[in-house]
Amino acid sequence: MLGASFISTLIGKHIPGDGALWVSQSFEFLLPVRIGDTLTISAKIIEKYDTQRMLVLETDIVNQHKQTVVRGVAKVKKMEQAEPVVESTDTPVAPVVIVVGASRGIGAQTAIQLAGAGYRVAVVYSKDKSGADEVVATITSQGGQASGYCADVRDSVAVAGMVTAVIRQYGTVTDLVFGATSKIIATDFGSLTWPDMASHLDIQVKGAFHCIQNVLPEFCQNKRGSVVVLGSVAADGTPPLKWAGYTASKAALVSLVKSLAVEYGPQGIRFNAVSPGMTDTGLIADIPEKARMLAKMQTPLRRLAQCEDIAGTIAFLLSPAARHITGETIRVNGGQVML
Repeated sequence: MLGASFISTLIGKHIPGDGALWVSQSFEFLLPVRIGDTLTISAKIIEKYDTQRMLVLETDIVNQHKQTVVRGVAKVKKMEQAEPVVESTDTPVAPVVIVVGASRGIGAQTAIQLAGAGYRVAVVYSKDKSGADEVVATITSQGGQASGYCADVRDSVAVAGMVTAVIRQYGTVTDLVFGATSKIIATDFGSLTWPDMASHLDIQVKGAFHCIQNVLPEFCQNKRGSVVVLGSVAADGTPPLKWAGYTASKAALVSLVKSLAVEYGPQGIRFNAVSPGMTDTGLIADIPEKARMLAKMQTPLRRLAQCEDIAGTIAFLLSPAARHITGETIRVNGGQVML
């Protein structure tokens, strides 16, 4: 067996060489191998299967007396090698990100921060045109590129038209941030109607469905792309009282992210979620001041999150620094929820 082990070197170094997988080997031990013998190990290709990248080798070990001491047959598979990375000499093209729900709050701050990092930004809004125009004006005043687009994410036709318009203007789409959300109204489950539940699901789950499905063809063609959705710590641990619709929709959104991460990971497309804790935005305007103070005191960092905190995490997940992160939920809550 010591003599036969040299066949491994032959396969790994010469036939077929680097990236070879030794699948099977049969041996006939014809003569003993003794201390002091000089062995010659050879392999001859006797069959080749291109579709399976498989070679069948006739392997022989001969001693200094030209006697065959070991004979066998090996099956070897040549593993597919990654193409070497070739540095492009072309001027890099700025990435294009669609930020849904970018007219205010976390979405607006995300759009501004990504523009500062060199992204061309599609600022997508549903009703707040003046807010979107203000975000676009802020970006352009700082030397960035941005345009506003109106689309109701519940409407598949409107979303398809929006994505087509972005690609027509910028040439491609490389990233998507989905931050559309629904108003939180604490309601007894006994008083809750299905339309109340559906309003949350339509905006957050159905809306994400439409947006993701429309950017995927471009991502698949480019063999790359990144999606970040805005979740919530309300879907983690013990949910807030009487938030059934909002909490259920956020949980479904995070589950969708995980499913798509598994399905599209082999194509180089990443899906992640950012789940903020209570954040100082207009979304919490109806939450009593006492509840906000209590949330602060229950948070190890003793403060509510700011939009910049969430936007920075989203920017990280879109960046090359996070290229090996997919299917994850990053919680930005000052330590309020630790999993």
